[in-house]
Amino acid sequence: MRNESFEFLKALLAAPSPSGFEAPGQRVWCQYARQFADEVRTDAYGNAVAVLNPDGDPKLVFDGHADELGMMVTYIDDKGFISIQRIGGIDPALVRGKRVRIHTRDGILPGVVGATAIHLLPRDGEKKAPKWPELFIDIGAADGDDARKKVRVGDVVTFAYDFEMLNDNVAVARAFDNRVGTWCAIEGLRLAKEALGKGRNGRKLHCAIYACASVQEEVGGAGAAMNAAAIRPDAAIVVDVTHATDSPGIDVKEHGETKLGQGPSLSIGRENHPALNELIIKAAKAAKIPLQFEAFGISGGTNALTIYTKNGGIPCSVVGLPNRYMHTTVEMIDLRDLTRIADLLAASALAIRKGQRFRVEV
Repeated sequence: MRNESFEFLKALLAAPSPSGFEAPGQRVWCQYARQFADEVRTDAYGNAVAVLNPDGDPKLVFDGHADELGMMVTYIDDKGFISIQRIGGIDPALVRGKRVRIHTRDGILPGVVGATAIHLLPRDGEKKAPKWPELFIDIGAADGDDARKKVRVGDVVTFAYDFEMLNDNVAVARAFDNRVGTWCAIEGLRLAKEALGKGRNGRKLHCAIYACASVQEEVGGAGAAMNAAAIRPDAAIVVDVTHATDSPGIDVKEHGETKLGQGPSLSIGRENHPALNELIIKAAKAAKIPLQFEAFGISGGTNALTIYTKNGGIPCSVVGLPNRYMHTTVEMIDLRDLTRIADLLAASALAIRKGQRFRVEV
């Protein structure tokens, strides 16, 4: 990965961006995108779109969602302990004992999610996972008045876990899901433009590329719906993390086999359009990009589920980045898979014919 792209990735992951509060990350993304795009724009809710070759036909979207999981302050008791609710799909069993950052009107306030010492827990009875009303943040306040001077209901909370490389290729972070999708979207646009500038094999970009950093996927996919209505694309390639199933305790017969470091995945079925998938497969083969394949997810979805039913049907494909330990503070990816996705997006865009449309032949 080139150094500028790596620094952009780190800055993007460092920016706090819970669903509904994505502006810090979107500012980082837009600043980077302006170096390559013909146009960068945002809308009322903070969706960000970078456009290359706006007069091209068809209109092709590269979509990633900009938001991360987080929490929100709901109540402060008279002892100064802070109650919270989740923003997105967080398992409450994974929250106790975590360091957090409360984003207040006066800046970032550190805290911890309280975890009673094992010595003080009842020795009899079944140990149960906590429920959200049982979880609380401790900021070391003297009492409720002290806490309320610093924190208010509605303040957003993120986990205090940042990007780290474990070796030359593998990295961990709290929120690869899914700032990496927005990274791939704009890197795919950049690489498509770079390939044209080098005049490789006389290639021409016939399509218009709309790289999207969509908001609020983790709470329903609203941002992708807004972008679909505003852009009215002819096709969309959605990039999101997918479950790497190569760690202990996962039944590959049930969940499929997707491995870290073996290339991006391409989903089959449901929202994934067969004709667009075929173009991506051919582009991957021509560019010698390894692909893994998986059935569409029955336990979750991506922005493609939002996009593909809009405007009478928008052909979509989902390209997945293998990710271990999804929706935790220690998500793990292989950067080689990440760069392959950006390469694949650019190759797919350059393979599209002028005026091409994707249809199921019947």
